[in-house]
Amino acid sequence: MEPQLYADSRRVSRFLAAQADPHAVLAAELGPAYAEYRHLWDQARTFQALPPFPLHVDYEMKFACPLACPMCLMSLDEAGRRAHGDPGLELSARTVMDLAAEGAAQGQKSLGFGGLWEPLLAPELPEITAFARGLGLVDVMFNTSGLGLTEKISRALVKSGLTRLMVSLDADSRATYDLMRPGSDFHTVVANIENFLDIRKKMGRRLPLLRLSFCRTALNEAELEPFLARWSGRADFISVQAYGRYPTPRAPAWPRAAWGGDGPAGVCAQPFKRLLVRHNGQVGPCCDASGLGLSLGRLAEGGLTEIWRGEKLAGLRRSLLAEDFSGPAAACGPCQAKFGPRPAAGPSKPC
Repeated sequence: MEPQLYADSRRVSRFLAAQADPHAVLAAELGPAYAEYRHLWDQARTFQALPPFPLHVDYEMKFACPLACPMCLMSLDEAGRRAHGDPGLELSARTVMDLAAEGAAQGQKSLGFGGLWEPLLAPELPEITAFARGLGLVDVMFNTSGLGLTEKISRALVKSGLTRLMVSLDADSRATYDLMRPGSDFHTVVANIENFLDIRKKMGRRLPLLRLSFCRTALNEAELEPFLARWSGRADFISVQAYGRYPTPRAPAWPRAAWGGDGPAGVCAQPFKRLLVRHNGQVGPCCDASGLGLSLGRLAEGGLTEIWRGEKLAGLRRSLLAEDFSGPAAACGPCQAKFGPRPAAGPSKPC
């Protein structure tokens, strides 16, 4: 079967699927519960219905990463990083599991390990994943550099019930990889990916699906075609992402590829479907780095149900729907701008 190409709902990524739409594969593997979840997701992202609890919650358990990728805020110097988080604070596995139990009881459908950190730094990841799946959360996922994806961890993740493993690779050679992912090792990560695929096959599992990501910039775009040639048909799907230049002093030094990524398809729907719980207990409305300054409150001040239904988030939603970036959604303006203007209408699929 020829790989299928489609766009995400924000038109920030282009996805190349090895066999079929990943959501169709997940629906076949996970059954009606996954189809119901995606139906609710579509309703939320198109503003047809606001769920009583976020459908998806991301957890940033630590503020730490062994890499210093230039496109990431973790590449800033120590003072710059501390403006965005405190490496001395962490979310415990117990806290995450307690919050997951609260969410499952209130209608949450999926869970991720996201934010500014490397999830494989948390040894409890397989345990939390298995606990979440046992609660009935149908989709559990995370992004990783893949550097820590050892054979032991791969086996534990496959066994845990993880549904999606997303590895950011961004290159097809060591020289380019060193520019994109300083602090990692190209050959180790490639070997880890290949070992993961072999382990999953030997364990007789279809999940977790493997997504490989390629963040396209002027530094690596010459390797996109060999990257696709290497991994098409091996990874379950490939994400080719537009790099959005953040309005910081670092941005001019990190060239963006000349690519027609049109940016967000209209109003951002993240605050209508998800929350992010950070390492310090701060709760935010989205998974983008531009939204780190948007604090909806802290766990110590109340649970996720209260934050989701609170006036602060309701005001943000109203501002977004009005496309007013002067009030509660002021921090959202740079995110809307960094990918370019609203595109013309066209077919897309949610991610």
